[in-house]
Amino acid sequence: MDNNDTKKAERIKTQRRAHLPKLPFHNIAISLSGGGFRATSIHMGVLSYLSSKTYRGTTLLERVRVLSTVSAGTFAGVKYITTLKKGGTIEDCYKSLYMFMVGKNLVGDALEYMADDSNWTKGRQRSLINAFASMYYKEFESENFGILWEENPPIHLKEITFNATEFSFALPFHFRKAERPHAKVGSIAHEYIGNKKIHIPVEVAKEIRLADIIAASSCFPFGFEPINFPDDFIYEGAVKLKDKFLLPHNVFDGDKIEYPIGLMDGGIDDNQGVDAILTAEERMKNYTDELKEFRSDDKKAVDLYILSDGTNPNMEGYLPSNKDKLKIIGKWNFNSLSRFGITSSVIGVMAIVMACLCTSKTSIISLTMFGTLGLMIAFVLLVFSMGFVGLTKRMGVPDFFVERLFHVDKLKFRDLNNLLVNRRKSVSKMVSKVFIKHMRWFSHERVYGDPVWRPRLIMNAVFELTEVEVEKRKKKYPYFTNELTEPGKEIMSVAAKALKMGTTLWFTPEELEGDKNMVNTVIACGHFTICFNLLEYFEKYIYNKTYQNDYERYSDEIKKELKELHAALLEDWKKFKVDPYWMVNEWNEKLIPKES
Repeated sequence: MDNNDTKKAERIKTQRRAHLPKLPFHNIAISLSGGGFRATSIHMGVLSYLSSKTYRGTTLLERVRVLSTVSAGTFAGVKYITTLKKGGTIEDCYKSLYMFMVGKNLVGDALEYMADDSNWTKGRQRSLINAFASMYYKEFESENFGILWEENPPIHLKEITFNATEFSFALPFHFRKAERPHAKVGSIAHEYIGNKKIHIPVEVAKEIRLADIIAASSCFPFGFEPINFPDDFIYEGAVKLKDKFLLPHNVFDGDKIEYPIGLMDGGIDDNQGVDAILTAEERMKNYTDELKEFRSDDKKAVDLYILSDGTNPNMEGYLPSNKDKLKIIGKWNFNSLSRFGITSSVIGVMAIVMACLCTSKTSIISLTMFGTLGLMIAFVLLVFSMGFVGLTKRMGVPDFFVERLFHVDKLKFRDLNNLLVNRRKSVSKMVSKVFIKHMRWFSHERVYGDPVWRPRLIMNAVFELTEVEVEKRKKKYPYFTNELTEPGKEIMSVAAKALKMGTTLWFTPEELEGDKNMVNTVIACGHFTICFNLLEYFEKYIYNKTYQNDYERYSDEIKKELKELHAALLEDWKKFKVDPYWMVNEWNEKLIPKES
């Protein structure tokens, strides 16, 4: 390679190399993942910690301009925004979320509501997701989506998206409040509330209850059925939601929109809410006039993107079941049922005949009952003895397939059980782990695969400070200071405990016992993990020799502010290493009643 080629290669390498933001931490984006109340608690920890750190006269939390939430992350996102719009603070939000998670029997209340016939006289479909939505409205959030459009008080968030997935065109469905509308059709402004196929007019969307948006965003498969728009969103007092003429019925490419539209968990498509952040950043590039201060004059409109992730990407491998769990009937097959059925019917008939010949009233009653029971058992056994062949014939399955089920009827029940168990296990793992892990990788690749985004990213995941991940990090980043590579046993123990919590919408009574209970543990994990990741960000980018030239371009004032922020983070980190619960204890002491 000659000298000119070398220079050209170096120039291309420099162009491709990521650069530090011109104004680090100036404008921030954050996405809150799904993952049950574990994720909600992690996000509570992240938001409350960001509110405790000041940079250039403003807290890091108040520098967040873009918010994207998915599933359980929507609980935290909705409550934080409505709290601000009603003049409240992060402390008010923290208390509301905490008391809701530990003080409500959400599952029991929803099932009780669902069982009461009087709750289903106004048109909404009787379903579990609608019962939960009603509980969210009653116990958690009673505001409508329209509160986000109220001018006062102004809030620091400018781009807000609550994510779901729709079942008509298999696309993400965004409940979005943007500063600049995307399109105007006639006199109606659209902000892509919905998606590229379905545009819900703003005036219609404003009537939607935030509780129903939470339900749509967190309506996870297997646990719930879809919530239907607009049918399940209509309530007494809603006017425009009831008017189907206001809703779009045709798509620009000719497809017809059929209502109702089934909505489910946003995590089906993007459990980290990355897509909404990327599209918001593109819109922010067009901010002008009074909005100009809320976008960065840089290659990206935001200087830092925090992915707050409450999910566990690790998974155990698939292990097939080959055990005989049917100890008594495991050796039977459908032919066995036929023999037992015939035997039972003979015994039953004989018992009834004997009852007819007896003169004792007691014997007559006893033999009649015994005979009837024998005939009932015989009926059940003979019905099931038809096996897959007989049952599928009655269901109208074509003979081509029925004939091939003949040999299945010869299998013993223990083998059939293992066949069913293995399919259930594999499908469950595919949906809950393999599929979600693949989507997680795909979402992350959209930002981590972009060199411009890379020095603007912080992944804040619940599992990062477990012992396994700590050891991996030592090998991957040998240049990290000992302060980061050695978080200590206390932090690793708390992180491991937080990771053990399931992705449920409840805490068990056992999990809520003591000051170091599960909810406090997961919030604490959010506190010290975001503290760690902010420090890691300094070492990977801000203070890294690779970016020294970028750093030297900062003004003395910015360097001073960065140094002060780093010192404050390091001070907190040292305290976390001694007591991982110190911050959650301070917040709870100030905000949470003792009996909780």
